[in-house]
Amino acid sequence: MEKVVKRDLRIDILRCIAIVAIILAHSEPSGLIFQLRNFDVILMVLLLGTSFYLSNTKKKQTVSYPVYLGKRFKRLIVPTWIFLTVFFVLFYIISLIEGSKYYFNFNDVFMSYSMFDESKGIGYVWIMKVFFLIALVSPFLLKLNQKFESNTKYFLILISSYVGYALLQLLNPILTGSFQVFFENFILYGIGYGLVAAFGMRLKLLSKKELYTWTIAFLMMFLFFSWHYHFNSTQHYKYPPQLYYISYGMFVSLFLYIALNITRIQSLFNNKFIMFIAQNSIWLYFWHIIFIYLLKFFGDELSMFNNNFVTRFAFIFVCALVVTYVHDLLKKKLYHPSRRVRVLGKTSVK
Repeated sequence: MEKVVKRDLRIDILRCIAIVAIILAHSEPSGLIFQLRNFDVILMVLLLGTSFYLSNTKKKQTVSYPVYLGKRFKRLIVPTWIFLTVFFVLFYIISLIEGSKYYFNFNDVFMSYSMFDESKGIGYVWIMKVFFLIALVSPFLLKLNQKFESNTKYFLILISSYVGYALLQLLNPILTGSFQVFFENFILYGIGYGLVAAFGMRLKLLSKKELYTWTIAFLMMFLFFSWHYHFNSTQHYKYPPQLYYISYGMFVSLFLYIALNITRIQSLFNNKFIMFIAQNSIWLYFWHIIFIYLLKFFGDELSMFNNNFVTRFAFIFVCALVVTYVHDLLKKKLYHPSRRVRVLGKTSVK
């Protein structure tokens, strides 16, 4: 199997598109716009698989699974908890200044940190749970990817796995209590999005013909399910992900991936602004949650921003981008290697 190690700018550009589309969705756009951007999470998960494949083709030595999980935990869960701490402390301070009752109860705080159920807590951070679930299975998916050199055999495995996943979905309504919540939020989410990540691990190994074939296949699936579900929004089939939702996300994601292979189109997006967003997408995502809640709690006072979708999006995105930029500057000043100098044979920090 040929290993691809050259950096693909399309991955960064697509990551930028995905995070902007997610923030767009959280700005409460109209129904049509909300539907059109409903490929964003699928695209992010697809890129997780592709990025994991690319990063591991460059490594000559592999780390043990516990060490790997520790790194993923520090990269995904710890930043989420740090952000949540900042979030709750910030709004506690605001409530003191306002002289009002605190906006969140203990259950809101606990469920936010646990990320157990996306419908509980402050919401929005559920995606980090999805990313961590994918991280749990990524080493095994990579081994599967390496085991089958034939794309046909590999995708037959994925298709068979999806059939099994669809059967598990039939069990979900039958289950009750805490086990049902765990089954849906961890087992189904892990398998459903894990299959998308597994596709992403194969993305760089697809020929043009295969890439076009899969793009058309997902389009056909989406059109069929659109008719079958009476053109209902794919959003209703997202928790956990079903084929109607997945097919739309995969079609748009692959279409964008193909489009960005055109030099003129890629050059339009290949700039420092896009790369900054791509490289800081996680923290941009975190910080935008604060401004969503500022509009929720103080929408009347901020009516000039809260009146329509365009101003909401501009307010949330620009403010989050500014905070992300400041955050990035502070990180570089505090942790940049150039700040460390040698004095009398010892390393000290300026």
